[in-house]
Amino acid sequence: MIRTRMIVGLSLLMAAFAVGCSRPEYVPDITLPQARPIIDATAEFHDLYPARDLASGKETFGLDAPKAKRVEPSELADQLETELLTALDDAAVFTRVTRFDPNPDVVLTGRINALHERYQPQVWTKLPFIPYVGTVAQMLAMKTHTSSGEADLTLFVLKSTGEVIGQYNGKSSFKESFNPTHDVPPGSRLNRALSQAVEQIQQKLVQDAHLRTVASR
Repeated sequence: MIRTRMIVGLSLLMAAFAVGCSRPEYVPDITLPQARPIIDATAEFHDLYPARDLASGKETFGLDAPKAKRVEPSELADQLETELLTALDDAAVFTRVTRFDPNPDVVLTGRINALHERYQPQVWTKLPFIPYVGTVAQMLAMKTHTSSGEADLTLFVLKSTGEVIGQYNGKSSFKESFNPTHDVPPGSRLNRALSQAVEQIQQKLVQDAHLRTVASR
């Protein structure tokens, strides 16, 4: 039994080491259910911009993890904008979502209020006087890593004249302790929160009777 636990513990340590030695890079990925009923309107998607503190670097924007590849705020905002447009169109929230239409029914724009994940090993895993960290963690059912973060977005829907029809916010946060695996790499939990936040926006859109009335005129 002890030998088995040691083998499992060493495997756990090796997995943590492998994940920690790789260079994770955060790429936004949004998964949405199909929207019902569809909003009968063509939506033209304009900019999705980060809040000032995100754009300036004052607040963390993206993935904060050991050896994580740095993505410039403007590049990450562009990636998220493209992913959000695609997700809304694929989920059929509106009849059509496009970057340009000569006569759109509504115009979409948005703000990224928060988008970050801090992924790190527990402090005690770095202490030099604790041998066989993986084995100890397995025997005591301890989790070697933590991840916390938040996704918070606001989508604005406007008439083609610029008049605001409505604004819709979605927000999801997380804080977890775990043992790392390749199945759930750094950034996965942030994408789950991002999908949850956008799904909240989706639900508010399809439930807004005023939006449906204005968009169908």
